[in-house]
Amino acid sequence: MESVKIRELVEKYWEGDTTLEEEEQLRVYFNKEEAPADLKKEAVLFRYYQSHTQFRTLDERFDNTLTQRIERKEAKQRWLTFQPVLRIAAAIVLVVLATVLFKAEWNNPATETSPVAVEDTYEDPRLAYEQTKEALLLVSSLMNEGTQHMVNLENFSEAQETVKTQIP
Repeated sequence: MESVKIRELVEKYWEGDTTLEEEEQLRVYFNKEEAPADLKKEAVLFRYYQSHTQFRTLDERFDNTLTQRIERKEAKQRWLTFQPVLRIAAAIVLVVLATVLFKAEWNNPATETSPVAVEDTYEDPRLAYEQTKEALLLVSSLMNEGTQHMVNLENFSEAQETVKTQIP
């Protein structure tokens, strides 16, 4: 008689219509009795569920860790409430600083025609031209030297792509 009831509960279980109490009856039945041959698969399933659904207790470290994380989050949120005030204060400081720094420039311009005074260091324009030309050639050669290393990197990159395409 009990075997018939268990088979009905198993059918009901597979249809998804069992209550928690009925599922508990199935667990108890399959854990303490040898199941009939046609219900062996269900017995294995219910024993597996039973062995892997044991309740675990949490120790004090869990509570302490959780409390610390909550407190850190609350402290972070306190700073976020001051964020608009801090932004306004930073903007005010920037405006005051800009006013102080540029006040001297506005009151005492370097020359009447240009805001920046450039003092000529060469009396001979040709000598100035030659010195400028040498400086620019030096900068150009150094930049060209730096780009030669980039060619090596480009070759390395091409080799790397070739290897990637050949490896499945």
